[in-house]
Amino acid sequence: MMASSTDVMARLLALKPAHVQPRFTTVDGWKQFQAEEAQKSNQQITDRNRQARMEKIIGRSGIQPLHQKCSFSNYVVECPEQQAALDAAKGYVASFGNTHGGFIFSGNTGTGKNHLASAMARNLIARGHSAMVMTVAELYENHRATFSKDSPVKESDLLRDLCRLDLLVLDEVGLQKGSDYEINLLTNIVDRRQLQLKPTGMLTNKTYDEMVKMVGERIMDRQTDGGIWVPFTWASMRSRKGGKV
Repeated sequence: MMASSTDVMARLLALKPAHVQPRFTTVDGWKQFQAEEAQKSNQQITDRNRQARMEKIIGRSGIQPLHQKCSFSNYVVECPEQQAALDAAKGYVASFGNTHGGFIFSGNTGTGKNHLASAMARNLIARGHSAMVMTVAELYENHRATFSKDSPVKESDLLRDLCRLDLLVLDEVGLQKGSDYEINLLTNIVDRRQLQLKPTGMLTNKTYDEMVKMVGERIMDRQTDGGIWVPFTWASMRSRKGGKV
């Protein structure tokens, strides 16, 4: 006579060492555990496929080659403000998914904004999330390319996949000409991502007020509600690190 699932479960529990705490003690608990693990696996596959699709569309990995080795551990701290920025970046990653708020790193060139943003993206990709760091100029270039009749990528496909990334980091926000087309595309993507509860990171040399004038108060309110604004106020480190900050 074949033993029931309950009997099998009881025998397995009886065989476990006394110091081992089982993850489930009933058949229903085991079924729920299997369902949760299957859901996690499916989500990881979806995220990997999304990351691969974006890399194929953009033509590179989620992080520029210059910053692919950037990590929290090799970020150089020389002042309390840099330590605060590092702690903020680590905290954002640690709590990722608990809020849809984005982040804004504001400061001059060479202060390490890209290093920390790339480290954040690398950390999230390693955890199975989809993430990409790209300049706004690169965003415009890829978007304009979809206008060509020979383009293998449709505009709707590009915007859809950009808005489905778990994290999109836009670098050099505010360095563009500021045409209506550019501002409308930037705000459209950030707005669509916010509506889908997908956070966006921004790297800029603009002040808060200048960002409000550029992307609008509504976008900035959503960007910083549950998100973080981190000032990078120290002098450029680029000359001391061979131009690779």
